Amino acid sequence: MKKNGFTLVELLVVISIISILTIITVSQFQTAKRKSNDVQRKGDINSVSKALLTYYNDYNYFPNAVDGQIEGAIWGGSFEDTTSTPAYVYMKEMPRENYLDVPYCYQVDDSNSPKKFALFAQLENTEDKECIGSYSCNGNSYCYAVTSPNTSLNEDGTFK
Repeated sequence: MKKNGFTLVELLVVISIISILTIITVSQFQTAKRKSNDVQRKGDINSVSKALLTYYNDYNYFPNAVDGQIEGAIWGGSFEDTTSTPAYVYMKEMPRENYLDVPYCYQVDDSNSPKKFALFAQLENTEDKECIGSYSCNGNSYCYAVTSPNTSLNEDGTFK
C-alpha cells in the first residue's frame, strides 16, 4: 500500500527552513530601514547647514539658538527672515525628526554675535562610521554633528 503525502518530520523540516529564512529576511530589512532613516537625517542636517550659511552670508552672523531650535524657526516649520520686506525664505519647510524621540538640535557659540554653529542628530545605526561622538545639546545626547566650516567640536559638543 503506497501512501501519498509528506511525513510529519518532512513538514517540520520545511517549516523550520521557512522560519529561518523569514527571520533572516526581516532582520536585513530592519537594518536597511535604519540605514535609510539615517541617510535622511544626514541630508536634513546638511540642508539646514546650507540655509544657515546663506543666512550668515546675508548678516555676517548666525541666528540665535532657542531651546535647540533656530530663533524664529521651528523644526517642521519655515526658516525665514521676517525683518525684510518681503520676507526672505531660507527654507520653506525645516526638516524634523520623524522616527526617534530625540529631535534635531541647533546651537551657536555666542548669543551676542554668533559666528559658529553646530547641528545635531541621533542616528539609529550606531555602527555608522559618522556616528562618532557623544554630543550633548539641549539635554539630549547625539552621535552625529555638522558644524560651520570655521569650527569643530569637543567630545561633549562644545566648540573648540
